[in-house]
Amino acid sequence: MALRVGATTALVVLLAIIGTAVLFDRQQLAEIRGRTETTARTADDVVDAPPGTWLVKVTDSGHEATRSMPAGLAAAASAVDPDVSGPTSITADGRSWPAWVDQREGVRYVAVYDIRLHTGEEQRLLVSTAAAGVVGVLLAALTGLLAGRRAVRPLGEAMELQRQFVADASHELRTPLAVISTRAQMLRRHVAADAAAAGGGDSAAVRRLAEVDQLVHDTEAMADVVSDLLLSAQLEHVDEVAERVDLGSLAAEVVTSLMPYAADHGVTLVDEASEAGVCVVEGVRPSLRRSVLALVDNAIAHSEKGTQVEVRSSVEDGHVRVDVVDHGDGVDAADVEHLSRRFSRGGSGGGSGGRRVGLGLALVTQIVRSHGGRMDVAETPGGGATFTLLIPAAAAD
Repeated sequence: MALRVGATTALVVLLAIIGTAVLFDRQQLAEIRGRTETTARTADDVVDAPPGTWLVKVTDSGHEATRSMPAGLAAAASAVDPDVSGPTSITADGRSWPAWVDQREGVRYVAVYDIRLHTGEEQRLLVSTAAAGVVGVLLAALTGLLAGRRAVRPLGEAMELQRQFVADASHELRTPLAVISTRAQMLRRHVAADAAAAGGGDSAAVRRLAEVDQLVHDTEAMADVVSDLLLSAQLEHVDEVAERVDLGSLAAEVVTSLMPYAADHGVTLVDEASEAGVCVVEGVRPSLRRSVLALVDNAIAHSEKGTQVEVRSSVEDGHVRVDVVDHGDGVDAADVEHLSRRFSRGGSGGGSGGRRVGLGLALVTQIVRSHGGRMDVAETPGGGATFTLLIPAAAAD
C-alpha cells in the first residue's frame, strides 16, 4: 500500500511539474511578447530600454544599440530582414532571443528580450517544485505504510486466529478419527469373517460387508482431510529451512512408493525422470514430496483400470518441470481455475461425481507458490489431465 501511494503521488507530482512548466512557458512567452511589442512601438531612442530588454535602432546609415546589449546580439538584431515586422526571434551566442520589430518612417526598432532571465526563473521553479515533490512522495509513502499496517493488522490477527483454530481443531480431531478408523477396520474383519462363513449365498452379509467397506473408506477420507487441514495450517505460519532438492529423484521415490497402491487400482505407474542431479531446486524436501505425492495420488484416483500414469521431470528455461499425466476422466476447461481451491470438486463426469480434489491440490498450489513456482493444469491429448509443477532451478553448486 505504501508503494502504491508513493507511486501514485510521484506520478501526480511529475504531471504537476510538467503542467507547471508548460503553463509557465506559455505565460512567460505571452508576457515577453507583450513587453517587447510595447517597447518597440513606444521607443524613440535606445537609451531608455525597460529592464530585461534591449533596443536596436536601424537606419540607412547604420544601427545603434543599448549599451548593455551583447555586441553579437546587436549585430544579429540589426541584420534582421527589412521586410520582417512584428514578433520574431534572433539567434546569437548559441541562444534564441525573442524580439519584436517595428517599422516606422524608414527607421526600424528591434526590441530584444533577455531570455536568460526566463531560463533562470524556469530552473528555479522546476527545482523548487521537484524538491517539494520528493518531500511529498516520501511523506505519502510513510503515510501509506503506517495506514496500510494499521488497516491490515486486524485482518492479519483474524487470519492468525483462524489458522490457530484450524491447527488446534485438526490436532484434536486426529485421535478420535484414528480410534473410529481402527474400530471400523475391526468391524470390517468381523463382518468379512461372518460373510465368509455364510458363503456367497447370503446377500444380506454381502451388503453389510459393502456398507462396512464404505464406512472404512469414509473414515480414511475424513482422516486425510483433517491431516490436510493440519498441514495447511502448519505451512502458513511455520518457517522451514530450504535445502538443495533433486526434484527428479524425489519424483522417482514417490513413483516407487506408490507402485503397489497403483497396482491395486489397476493402474500402471511409469517414471520418466531425468538423470540424477539435473532437476535441482532450492526448497523444503518434505513439502515438495507432499506436492508430488498429492498429484500422483490424484492421478491414480481418477484413472481407469488398465491405463497408466506417467511422471516426467525435466529442466526447461531455468525451471524444473514435473508433469503428472493421467488418462482418466479428464478435466473441463471451466474447472481449471477452481481446481486449486480448497474443497473444490470438478464438474466432469464419472461415477465419483467428478474430479474431487479436496485440500490436496490447494496445498500443492500453496507449496509451489512458496517456492516461487506455479502449477498448471491442461487436458491430456486423447483424454485425461496433465498437472505440471514449474519451480525455479537452483544455481550451480
